[in-house]
Amino acid sequence: MGRHLITIGFESSTLAPIKACRIGWNTGVILVNVLSLTNEFEEECFGGAGTAATGMLYMLDSMGVQQTVIVPRSDWNVPDWILRGRQIKVLGLPRNSHYFGYLGMIRVDVVLQEFPELSQTWDLIHCHAINFTPLAYTLSGGLTPILYSVYSFLREELGDRSEPELQAQFKIQEELLMRCQCIQLISQSERNYLAGHFPQYLYKTEVLPLGISWPAEQWQPGNKNEFLYVGRLMDYKGIEDLIMAMSILFFQSGQRIHLNIVGQGPDYYEAYLRKLVQSKKLRAWVKFHGRIPSSEVRQWMRSASGLVVPSRREAYGMVALEGMAIGAPLIASRAGGLAELVSQDCALTFEAGNVKQLADVLRTARDNPALLRALATKARARASTLEWGQLASRYLMVLERVRG
Repeated sequence: MGRHLITIGFESSTLAPIKACRIGWNTGVILVNVLSLTNEFEEECFGGAGTAATGMLYMLDSMGVQQTVIVPRSDWNVPDWILRGRQIKVLGLPRNSHYFGYLGMIRVDVVLQEFPELSQTWDLIHCHAINFTPLAYTLSGGLTPILYSVYSFLREELGDRSEPELQAQFKIQEELLMRCQCIQLISQSERNYLAGHFPQYLYKTEVLPLGISWPAEQWQPGNKNEFLYVGRLMDYKGIEDLIMAMSILFFQSGQRIHLNIVGQGPDYYEAYLRKLVQSKKLRAWVKFHGRIPSSEVRQWMRSASGLVVPSRREAYGMVALEGMAIGAPLIASRAGGLAELVSQDCALTFEAGNVKQLADVLRTARDNPALLRALATKARARASTLEWGQLASRYLMVLERVRG
């Protein structure tokens, strides 16, 4: 089927010039004015979802899509509008009870009273987080299409726990799956979950991988045998498995590696992990560094002997992709979407949750640095195919489809 020219532009002469892009098989003119609702953007970024949302919004901006973004700001006391990129208008709302209520849900009446300009006609509402659903529904009015980018299924990620607050969030997400016009899933694994639990929504689903903004940093190992974990400290992330595997490696073979843990989580779970490290007599070899800025995370990846992603469940694996782009050698579980992103051709992999296998691949990594370097070269080539610019046409086609 042939490729045709799609023109993307805006009526206002104050915005960026009209930009033409070849985006695929459909034809026509699309004037896209998108309202994006996200918990994480730029410096208000706590993990893979924030990194992905930021990169996605800037990619669309570079292609001429006009976007207004609403995002909470943890360090702001008053709301404000700022401009980012070419023409991204960002409304930052203080992350407090005036703007966000029970379960972190946005207070629609307050926001629309203070910012009546939001009650305009949007071409598309792009929802990245469930706490914006009341605003999305109100502004849509059942007419403006809603695109929902699902970074994880909460009921799957959190193990269908019984706490009332969590059950309420699960139901909010599942209602959004029903009410939106298009669901973006980030891996085939997530589509399989949807097919098993909500097959009635498959017809409006698009599987689009997340991309990466290509980093300036490039891997140059520092201290030998110094490995790295980056991410939230949650039980399903497999950090406990990693600590246990280090214990096996240390006490069965006498081989020692250092592990730096970058990230934070609930206080109770971090305390549990620290106690586990102490009980396994690994305090000299495992260090916790808390949450640090993204720029520093990339420096850690740049100098690590290897990046370990030991997740028991994973929708995608942004940390792995970031490490691959930098060229850091990768050790990863074969969990969910992570297995689609990372293959045995570009990393040392192991069965998710299998502590013995993880200990074995750590031993291989320690004893075969040349193998790690060869795999990392292939991983970096794989990551280059997921740079945001390589994905732009696919995302634009989805915008066109949803709006149409």
